[in-house]
Order: sequence, then C-alpha cells, then structure tokens
Amino acid sequence: MQLAARRAVSALVPRFFFHLYDDIVVRDEEGQELPDAEAARSRALLSAREMACAEVLKGHLGLNHRVEVEDESGALIASLLFRDVVEIEP
Repeated sequence: MQLAARRAVSALVPRFFFHLYDDIVVRDEEGQELPDAEAARSRALLSAREMACAEVLKGHLGLNHRVEVEDESGALIASLLFRDVVEIEP
C-alpha cells in the first residue's frame, strides 16, 4: 500500500489513549488506533483486569486504581475502577 493510501486509512481510524491512575499516574502519550469507542472500552477492561492481576501477584490490590480512556479530542470515553472490572467474592 502506498504511503498516501496508508495515511488516508489511518486518518479514518480513531486513536484512543489509556491513562493509568495507580500508585502513580501514567499518561498514555502514544495511544492506540481502534475501530470505535466500544473497542477502546473493551481494551481498557482487559488492561485493567491484567493490571489488577499483576497487583494481586505482588500481594496487594488498590480497588480505587483505574484506567481512563480518552479519544483524540481529550473527551473521556470510559473510566474503569479496578473494583468494577472483577467480581470480588467473600
């Protein structure tokens, strides 16, 4: 595919940014191209679950930690607290 054609296709695919609010704040400066906001939310859900698992393996879990998704304009698409991405049973 020629460069101009690749750029045209890339311009049609929205970019979403996944920011982590954990013990520290990590802002996603690069983002990911995904088909739509629902795909971005699904990606954020999976990422939040993976990060929650990593925390549990270290012996702790911050239930208020979260992943926020923004679109290219900076609009908030989703905010997923770790407490909401897993079912916690007694």
